[in-house]
Amino acid sequence: MLSDILKLDRYKNIALVGAGGKTTLIYRLVEDIRTRRKILVSSTTMFKEPHESRYDFIDYSFREDYSFDVLPENGIYIVCNGRTPDNYLLGLGRDEVDRLSVNFDNSIIECDYSMGRPLKGFRQSEAGVPDSADITVGVLDIEALGLEIKSDNIFHLDRFIEVTGSRIYSMVTLENLKAIVDDREGLFMGAKGKRVLFINKVEKHIDIELMKRLVDIVDKNRLDMVISGSLLYDRYNIMYGGI
Repeated sequence: MLSDILKLDRYKNIALVGAGGKTTLIYRLVEDIRTRRKILVSSTTMFKEPHESRYDFIDYSFREDYSFDVLPENGIYIVCNGRTPDNYLLGLGRDEVDRLSVNFDNSIIECDYSMGRPLKGFRQSEAGVPDSADITVGVLDIEALGLEIKSDNIFHLDRFIEVTGSRIYSMVTLENLKAIVDDREGLFMGAKGKRVLFINKVEKHIDIELMKRLVDIVDKNRLDMVISGSLLYDRYNIMYGGI
């Protein structure tokens, strides 16, 4: 299970960044441990409200006016600072996450936003990773290779082009993905704790070959572990390192 690979019994607080499966990754992780852990799920930006079957408790407008110590039951606790008319939940501040996480067995926090697009660039002004994070998981979609470099496919297109040196309307290459992983203003900008690259949507033979080529060329000195796999099919492999 993915929760075993990330050793959630040892590493309590998980931060997720990137594009191409963050929200699905959250619920893969929490469903593995839902019955035996008390888990905080939130964001430092905003996130789509999940179906009620995916949580056990929700507070749409937490004001720090009660303590989670008095709610001992295991399960998924979604905590946020508001709700938009189109059912997006407004996340918590990084300091709020740090304070709240001490009341939970695990916290899993989405720390940037990609507008549902398969790739993104990264800005210094994004909300960022809480100091309490033990692991920062950077999510990358291998099926983004070959996509046209345009705003329909890439959130914060200008930053993606700056970091990768690519051109508008050219195709996403392995070198572009390497740059997003390696650059200090890329995927792991502001990361805390262990750095884990998760390459998602490795589902076809060509995906496997391209994933292996990417793993070969990224700077693994800046990573603690590389996982490849498919959230859709719930299968995963450690390609490098360990935590």
